[in-house]
Amino acid sequence: CPAGIEQGFKNAVAGADRAIVVVTPDVTSVRDADRVIGLLEACGKSEPLLVVNRVRLHMMQTGDMMGIEDIVDLLSIKLLGVIPEDEYIVISANRGEPAVANPTSMAGKAYNNIARRLTGEKVPLLDMRPQETFTDKVKRFFGIS
Repeated sequence: CPAGIEQGFKNAVAGADRAIVVVTPDVTSVRDADRVIGLLEACGKSEPLLVVNRVRLHMMQTGDMMGIEDIVDLLSIKLLGVIPEDEYIVISANRGEPAVANPTSMAGKAYNNIARRLTGEKVPLLDMRPQETFTDKVKRFFGIS
């Protein structure tokens, strides 16, 4: 449904049998999501699922962005997936290509994993840590920064 809790929200909730709440890891988004979860529960839509979008791991590690565990604790709902910030989303939107079709898109992989979880498959959360390249390994071996 559209952002906000106006008529578009009410129309979407009326016909829904499940709900997925999507937040970004910032205080205002989580605060709004908490309100939406309350409205969903008031409409009889229990057990909504959570997707945390546009995650920047380095900002979470420095404390500049809310952590996933903090968000889950605050909202008290089950985590369905985490989507990393991915510049390919902008590129794919401009080209009219789905991000999930690009095997190098981390966000695309996260979307695919979420879809698999929705169908009942047990899929671990995406590892968003940067992958160490061969050059990185050689530098680390020789103590080069």
